[in-house]
Amino acid sequence: MTKTNAIVFCSIIVVGLVISYFTLDRFAKPVEVADEPVPVKVTEEPAPTAPEPEVKKPKPKVLVVEKPAKPEPPEPKSEGFASPAIAMKALVGTIGEKNFEAFTKLVGEDAIDDPIKEEVKALVESPSFILSDEEPFSEISKSATLVRWALNFEPVPVSAAEPQAVAPRQLYADLESVQNEAVDFKKISLPLLPAAVEGLGSPTANLQNDPLTIAHTFSKAVISRDFRVARALADPEKVTDERVAALMIAVEEGGFDLREKRPLVVTLSREDITWVLARITSRESSSEFALELGQDGGKWKIGGLTFSKVLSALAAQAGGGDVAYSPIVEDPSGGDSLVLYFEFDSAGVTPRGKRQLGIIADILSQGAERVIRINGHADALGTDQYNKGLSDGRAESIRDALVEMGVAPAQVITEAFGETKPRRPNFNPDGTDNPTGRSKNRRAEVYLDF
Repeated sequence: MTKTNAIVFCSIIVVGLVISYFTLDRFAKPVEVADEPVPVKVTEEPAPTAPEPEVKKPKPKVLVVEKPAKPEPPEPKSEGFASPAIAMKALVGTIGEKNFEAFTKLVGEDAIDDPIKEEVKALVESPSFILSDEEPFSEISKSATLVRWALNFEPVPVSAAEPQAVAPRQLYADLESVQNEAVDFKKISLPLLPAAVEGLGSPTANLQNDPLTIAHTFSKAVISRDFRVARALADPEKVTDERVAALMIAVEEGGFDLREKRPLVVTLSREDITWVLARITSRESSSEFALELGQDGGKWKIGGLTFSKVLSALAAQAGGGDVAYSPIVEDPSGGDSLVLYFEFDSAGVTPRGKRQLGIIADILSQGAERVIRINGHADALGTDQYNKGLSDGRAESIRDALVEMGVAPAQVITEAFGETKPRRPNFNPDGTDNPTGRSKNRRAEVYLDF
């Protein structure tokens, strides 16, 4: 087929399609289709019933708890002071201004217990007391974790010629390490005054019932020869009256006083036991006695008392001689006894013995019901009868000296034992004389039967 024939053929086909479209669109009728029934599925429903009454469920109760007001955060604790001395100087400044509010802010609100707060406030603000010019504060003690210092108050004198007849006062300030080498205040407390020792059951006194306070009060009582206070602070089941009195005698004999700087050193500190060294000094020497403190019915008491170093210092001061010296010996039947020594073949009381008896007289003067027993002894030189009379004379000379000092005769009971109860051998094993042993047998032993 040629190209021309193909074009003609295609044109004829297109014309035919156009004519067919117009003819059908104009003359063709719609074909009706019969409707067929649509099957319907019928299901039986239950008869309608009355609607159930609507039950309103109670709304759950919501418990509204009012939260307590959030406490104000405490002021951050200071970073501490470079040293205890710097901390104490800061306290001195607040006391000089009589500013208890500044004092409290410096040490912290929790550092002062409520029962003593008013008393501390009264002392800080008192116009009748000022801090000592010479020593406004001093160090009392030191342990591994705590140091105690004291603020030293003295009464304002009425005039230069008439000083105020009021005893000085102190406040204790305990400081603890906070970081590095810095320290900060932990507690402010009051010393235990001698008049309050017998009232240790009071609320205020209970706050003063810590081992350091007890040790310091006891040590000061020993120095001042206040047997009543010292005895009250010692456990009677563990520390005898004779031991307390002997320590007083030794301290008096040596002219000792508590060291001004850090007189107490804590060597052991636990909840149930504390060991403290009390350091004493005199013009000639320094020494110390040891205190062991424990709990007795919830109260701290002196449960052990050792002063061998004091006796050694006294022996060194006395040097050699015919008269032995030791204010206390152990009783073979238990306990302790005070002891006075005599010169050979003599019943006269030595000057040292009189000083010892002065302290015993002070103790006896604190109660007419207090009775002592004096046992006289002799060495083995001489006949039994002679030595019995010599020992009796020694006991009687002590009794007479005490009566001269104001002791009632009924408070002293004497007994003589001659040479029958030696403390040391009168003779050496080879039968030769033992002068040192005999010097310790020429004695009178004193028992405090309280």
